[in-house]
Amino acid sequence: MTNPIQWFPGHMKSALDEIRAELKVCDAIIYMLDARCPRSCLNPKYEEFVARKPVLFVLNKSDLASFGAKMQNAIYINSTQTGAGEKVVKAINAILKNKIDASAAKGIKKTVRACVIGVTNCGKSTLINNLTKKVKALTGDKPGVTKTKQWVVATDRLWLLDTPGTLWPKFENPQIAKNLVYIGSIKDDILDIVALAKDLIGDLTKLEPNCIKERFQLAEISGQAPDDAFESICKKRGYVLRGGAPDEQRAAKAILTEFRAGKLGRFNLDELLPLR
Repeated sequence: MTNPIQWFPGHMKSALDEIRAELKVCDAIIYMLDARCPRSCLNPKYEEFVARKPVLFVLNKSDLASFGAKMQNAIYINSTQTGAGEKVVKAINAILKNKIDASAAKGIKKTVRACVIGVTNCGKSTLINNLTKKVKALTGDKPGVTKTKQWVVATDRLWLLDTPGTLWPKFENPQIAKNLVYIGSIKDDILDIVALAKDLIGDLTKLEPNCIKERFQLAEISGQAPDDAFESICKKRGYVLRGGAPDEQRAAKAILTEFRAGKLGRFNLDELLPLR
């Protein structure tokens, strides 16, 4: 895509301001990241944002990712699986052990308050519902489902603040923006999804040369430009309009949907970023 991607709706600024205010009563931060591109999901000013609170990084959708170096203070989960919530509870209690023990020494059973933050569509609300075993937070497969913050009693000793997904006003690298679109954290309907799907073909081929060929059962496409591979997918799947023109919108939606569902393979999109 030739145009830079910038998506920062007005409600996100107010949401960030509200989260900062709530942090004063929080013991810790649960920072949800998409395991397919955790670096891309991390606000570049997160250390300033979390106000020196202990942070547990939760890399969600780990079943869709391939991994390089492990992050410190991080756990890897699939928030839709049974037991994922208990893993988070155990980890947050470990991070706050000294504080919990200090309260216990005074005869107080500490109730931990943690703020759950992250980009849109990273699984925050799904995790909370997993913990409570009830639908306490709205979920969806598109960004921007959670509109306001809400406190949820996850266990008798853990309260979680579910927050709207937030981004930041400017992306330091255009690949970060593309990665966030690929995983569904920026709305498709504000973009040219045909160009986006072609970019995805090109980027995934850099990471795993045969993934497109194998998923769409194409003939040898080594060395093909993404445009040509995209046209081959249209023909193979029968995505054709009346008159014989390729149905590019349908093909683009299929490519993005199948990537997000893990049907093209497991990836670490952060490998497409320049080394720090």
